Amino acid sequence: MSDTDPVVVQAVRTPFGKEDGVFADVRAEDLSAALVDEMLAETGLDGEDVDDLMWGCAQQRSEQGNNVARVVSLLSELGESVPATTINRWCASSAQSIISASDAIRAGQRDCIIAGGVESMSRVKMGGNDAYHPRMNEEYNLAALSMGMTAEEVAERYDVSRETQDDFGYRSHVRASEATASGRFDDEIVPVSTEGGIVDEDEGIRHGIDREKMRELPTVFKADGTVTPGNASQITDGAAATLITSRAFADEHDLEILAEIGNNAVAGVEPEVMGIGPVPACRELFERSGTTADDYDLVELNEAFASQCEYCRRELGFDEEIYNVNGGAIALGHPLGASGARLPVTLIHEMRKRGAERGLATECVGFGQGAAIEFTLPN
Repeated sequence: MSDTDPVVVQAVRTPFGKEDGVFADVRAEDLSAALVDEMLAETGLDGEDVDDLMWGCAQQRSEQGNNVARVVSLLSELGESVPATTINRWCASSAQSIISASDAIRAGQRDCIIAGGVESMSRVKMGGNDAYHPRMNEEYNLAALSMGMTAEEVAERYDVSRETQDDFGYRSHVRASEATASGRFDDEIVPVSTEGGIVDEDEGIRHGIDREKMRELPTVFKADGTVTPGNASQITDGAAATLITSRAFADEHDLEILAEIGNNAVAGVEPEVMGIGPVPACRELFERSGTTADDYDLVELNEAFASQCEYCRRELGFDEEIYNVNGGAIALGHPLGASGARLPVTLIHEMRKRGAERGLATECVGFGQGAAIEFTLPN
């Protein structure tokens, strides 16, 4: 153990709202500032204690442009003295914020960083950035690189059936519904005040979902395909955040350590099958840590699509009983810039509930990447 070991002392998220749903009138900056202020209030810290704000966001334009992280620092209780940077690794943007924060603390460059991310997919719609470099059109079929078509390619190439995908989607909603009903998300969710009232639960979960009706849903991306609204992630608004410090800082400020941050890894894959990105990212992490899949008690893998989740689980050898135990993005939603932090937030709280010693958070990334981070409970 070292004084510069990075540890998580707070891990929170907003509820997730469906596209054009409960957060349609709430800006990304306001979703973000609510989490930042909550973490400061819970820890008793103020802006003078925080070295940096690292904030993920995938669609960095319109309201989410102009270094949205710096806007958050100025509008929150952090204030002018706290610098801020907006990070983009698409679906792993906020995972990268956690990676960058933990690396900086481990290197002794920082002591206290707020790391997370946000996406308002209601207010900043997908598809607005289409000015690709001309060579991209020469090297790739860009239509085949849309996330939905990559999910279809994974299903076809790696033999993941429609039935398997529907079963996975059904399980995600059932597990998320049960977790909500039993209060398993209560510790991680910060209620958000809107003009329509207080939002304190995820909006997209289909409580009482009918498995047979799921099987009847039409495909979305390909007429003879297998990907439907029931086995794909939902377009969503939300934010998630962690407060990461050095072990010495946590001890000095009498902060409870929720989890220790271990190794991390990122990897690249063929863009046409971007969903398999967690496989090489996890394998690289295993090599660095001297671990195997069997060494992890809980795993959160972002449910961009059921096809890639099932392939990754099968290929990496994770047991279904430790895999996305409270559901995932198919039920909760996938606000692009927030999901990479939502996974560790949910993971850490569930690890503490179960006394799970080691956990793993991982996700695929558009245009062919993967990211993975491991966490352990403090000794």
